[in-house]
Amino acid sequence: MVSGMLRSQMLASRRFVSGARNLHASRVVFAEEVPTSAAQSAQYPREGFNSSLWTIGLLGAIGCYGFYNLTGTKKGQEEASALSQMIESMSTSTNDNTSNNQRHLDWAMKKAEAQLLIQDAQKPSAHRMINLTAFEHLTQDGAVISSLTLTLNDAYLITVARSLAVHIYSLPDFKLVRTIPKAQDAPVALMSADPTSTLLALGSTDGSVKVYDIARGYTTHVFAGHGGVISALAWHIQKEHKTRSVHLYTGCVDGKVRMWDLNGSSKSASKPTAVLSGHAGVVRAVSISPDGRTLISGARDQTVAIYSQKDHRWERREIRVIGERIEAARFLATNLFYTAGSSGTLRVWSTESDAPIASQTAALDQQADEEDELSGLVDACYAQAVNTVVGITASQELAFIHVDYDPLRLELIRQLVGYNDEIVDLAVLQRDDKALLAVASNNSLIRVYRMDVDNHDVMLLPGHHDMVLSLDTCSNHQLLASASKDRTVRIWAPSATRDWQTIAICEGHAESIGCVKFPHKHEASSFVVTASQDRTVKIWDLSQLNINAKEPLHPSSLVTLRMHDKDINAVDLAPNDALLLSASQDRTAKVFRLEYTAASKSNQFRASASLRPLATCRGHKRGVWSCEFSPAEQAFATGSGDQTVRLWSLKDYSCVRVFEGHTGSVLRVNFLPLGMQLASSASDGLVKIWNVKDEECATTIDAAEDKIWTLAMHATDTEPLQVITGAADSTITTWTDTTEQVQQQRAAAAQDTVEREQEFANLLVLKDYRNAIALALQLNQPRRLLTLFTQIATSRPDGEAIASIDQLFAQALGKPRPEASITGLAAVDEIIAKLPQPQLVQLLEYIRDWNTSARTAPTAQLLLHAIVRLHSADTLINAFAKHHKAGSHSLASVLDALLPYTERHYARADRMLIESAMLEYTLQAMDSIVGTDDLFTDDVSMDDHTNLDFTENSTENTQQNTWAMSDRSHDSDSDQDVDDVSSDDE
Repeated sequence: MVSGMLRSQMLASRRFVSGARNLHASRVVFAEEVPTSAAQSAQYPREGFNSSLWTIGLLGAIGCYGFYNLTGTKKGQEEASALSQMIESMSTSTNDNTSNNQRHLDWAMKKAEAQLLIQDAQKPSAHRMINLTAFEHLTQDGAVISSLTLTLNDAYLITVARSLAVHIYSLPDFKLVRTIPKAQDAPVALMSADPTSTLLALGSTDGSVKVYDIARGYTTHVFAGHGGVISALAWHIQKEHKTRSVHLYTGCVDGKVRMWDLNGSSKSASKPTAVLSGHAGVVRAVSISPDGRTLISGARDQTVAIYSQKDHRWERREIRVIGERIEAARFLATNLFYTAGSSGTLRVWSTESDAPIASQTAALDQQADEEDELSGLVDACYAQAVNTVVGITASQELAFIHVDYDPLRLELIRQLVGYNDEIVDLAVLQRDDKALLAVASNNSLIRVYRMDVDNHDVMLLPGHHDMVLSLDTCSNHQLLASASKDRTVRIWAPSATRDWQTIAICEGHAESIGCVKFPHKHEASSFVVTASQDRTVKIWDLSQLNINAKEPLHPSSLVTLRMHDKDINAVDLAPNDALLLSASQDRTAKVFRLEYTAASKSNQFRASASLRPLATCRGHKRGVWSCEFSPAEQAFATGSGDQTVRLWSLKDYSCVRVFEGHTGSVLRVNFLPLGMQLASSASDGLVKIWNVKDEECATTIDAAEDKIWTLAMHATDTEPLQVITGAADSTITTWTDTTEQVQQQRAAAAQDTVEREQEFANLLVLKDYRNAIALALQLNQPRRLLTLFTQIATSRPDGEAIASIDQLFAQALGKPRPEASITGLAAVDEIIAKLPQPQLVQLLEYIRDWNTSARTAPTAQLLLHAIVRLHSADTLINAFAKHHKAGSHSLASVLDALLPYTERHYARADRMLIESAMLEYTLQAMDSIVGTDDLFTDDVSMDDHTNLDFTENSTENTQQNTWAMSDRSHDSDSDQDVDDVSSDDE
């Protein structure tokens, strides 16, 4: 009997384990695969209920179940043990959950198929390019975003942060609709949304791929068993005989491509339906042709593998050597695909031929190492709606390449810069009456922006092989000179066929070239001056320069002179090109006489130049970073690491001005065009404008959060001066001189103030108090308003004042109060009663300030009484609630300021009232004494007017002395009263 019971318990346990397996399989659905070999089975680790941990746990549960069932009810009893009932209920709920989950999964698949049919009928574009006028800042958990994607229908923007959280935003309102706190167990390497915009695949660094339902946020599939980090994802959905097949292709660092079937049964094992081996490196791209019969995969082993489908099986047809590390590949048509990789070239290939059909090279940073994985193009996306491939370079530039199919050709139509890096130098160019800004950053590409548009399009000028350190333009802004760490200087000119081209290359320095300068007076094609870290200055002959030449000129050096003992940071030429100025890290600035002779017949068309030292200027305590000649005076300025700017005279080479104010090293000094002001930038992120004559700082601009390396000036006849700053925080900021506008605004404001003051005076003369009060509040002039209210209060008759007092007593006694003015004029009371809420709040803030002084407190209390009487508490609360601004005071703070001073004023008035009663008491006592003295009464003659007048005068003198005593006693009792109380009482 016991063995029979054990057998029944084992069968029940098996049913429980089977139900648990079905539950696990329904919640985490794996794709079907049948291992083709033992090796293939061994490469996938055991997981889920196949792991040893689950086996031990289930065996323990079976043992507990058998033990408690044996110790429970006997045969024939109606009730089972508690544990048996619990396990039975768990088994039942498990079967129910399994069926419910299976029904939900079937419903989701049917909905996806229906959505596919609808999308096929609508035929949406693959991508849609939207030109946003502003960038939205999406607040998240503060973690860095590691990946983002857009759904195909442009309904959602999905981001993944390093915190493993997935944030889903609806478009176009950028509203956060869902957050998945921990979407993966390891950092997400990449993600991709399916063509139906309902599923999202996340590839992780732990070799797993999770598929989520975007709308509901739950996991639909988990694919594991990869050989490392997921490096590529691709979706393919195809209709087959009234059914839909949904496949996900994954590429891995093990060089294999795996195909997963999302329509597989929930009982399928966690194995892919196919494993394609064809690469020895990281697979970076997988794409399927529109007809679903051809698959390509590109890897970093410089190969592209082409597969064909036969009898629902993938067979490798060809492995094509591309000659570069592949980072992106995708089909353009059934037999056309493109590749992008480390060489920076986008190529279009045919599946039938080995040679590329078309190619287009994007501008690349030449200082990147060829062996560096982050070089060339790191990705390329195809916008089918506009037939454009957007390539992303390693230096974060975007290259928009248009694909023309008839005939097939590629054209670079637009370029964008995602990150400018550290801005080193700026220069303003001119082409076709359009202002351009050349930017040298921490790479070898020169970036040229248009200053008259805000589309952020950029022209990239490749040519240097290392970081560009300095830029300069000629006097007419038609030529550009660039100096680089590759020890060369390039002269650029606009071209008819291309944007800009190199027309001259100056080679000869032994170290990096840190500065280049064109002459001011001579023609741009005469010479150019360079300074290098080899501590020498060279003057290059550009007399043979030809802008239309097909090959760049290699000019020779006219003069080579060693100038300083340390690195030369800057050079400048005088406005007449007769003097040369240099600044160095050896804390000195040197002035040289420059003599240049242009090529002519007399010298056999050979130009010549010479440099003769004139002076060495010492005074800075640290290295000199910048120098420039004044355009208006015989002087020059230098900026140093000692945080000062010095102005030097060219007459005796002495320091005549020292400008102090920066808290960091002064990195750049530039005179404004008129020469009366000086601009300086420093490592503290500030730009200061100095008045040269009085050494005063005219203005300070907080231009950046990091050091500002460069300044550029741009001014035209029709536009105001612009100061352009370039900083180490990659920001380029344009500051416009608004001095004239500010002066006009100030003049207009002064004129408006005079007119309003005259209008206020006229209103007072006309006794138009309503408009006078409104105008004083509008002008924000509390003093005039106080004068107005005080004048109104003191000008009312005594009878009206007594009536106002009687009104207060009547109100205190609960009797009907007589009508009387509170402020002294009924019209003013009506004005206060009808004040708009903003002006009511403003008036209460004035009253708070007036109440702090004993001189103005009576008027303040009078107005406060009027406001409290004429406005309800709800009105005051609503007024402050609606018009409370950041930094302004609330109703509570106003009341807190009014209460202590009001109590003090009330205590003072109460003391004065008590003390004034002493006078009445003294007079009554004196009358009583005089009335009882009969002798005095009999002796006094009614005709003795002298004595009577004396008595009356004595009484008046006594009254005056009593008031004076009262005032003095009050002054002695008030310990810490409000300001000027004693003076007012006197």
